[in-house]
Amino acid sequence: MIDTIEDVQRRERDAEIYCLIGEDNVAELAKWHRFVELEKIVRFVVLDRTGGPANYSYEIIRRRIDISATEIRNRVASGQSIRYFVPQAVEEIIRREKLYQEQPK
Repeated sequence: MIDTIEDVQRRERDAEIYCLIGEDNVAELAKWHRFVELEKIVRFVVLDRTGGPANYSYEIIRRRIDISATEIRNRVASGQSIRYFVPQAVEEIIRREKLYQEQPK
C-alpha cells in the first residue's frame, strides 16, 4: 500500500491522503508493511462497525450505509455503479486509475 500512496503523493503533491479502515482491522495496523512510514504520510480514518467505545486515536466515522470496501471493489470489478456509495472525487480517481478492475489472467 505504501508504494501506491507514495506514487499518488508524487502525482498529487498538494493532496491530503486518507486511509479508510474498518474498525475490525485497526489492531492489525502495526503489522502492515512499513506502517510507521505510512502513518506519517496518510490520515487514518476508522469506519465504526460496532458502535462501541473506541480505544484508538484515529478519527472515527459512524457508518451511515451498510457497505464494505470489499463490496465497493466487487461492484467496480463487475462494472456496477458505485455512485452514492463513495464521494464523486473518489469515484473519479477509481475510474481514472482503473482501480479494482479485473485483471486479465
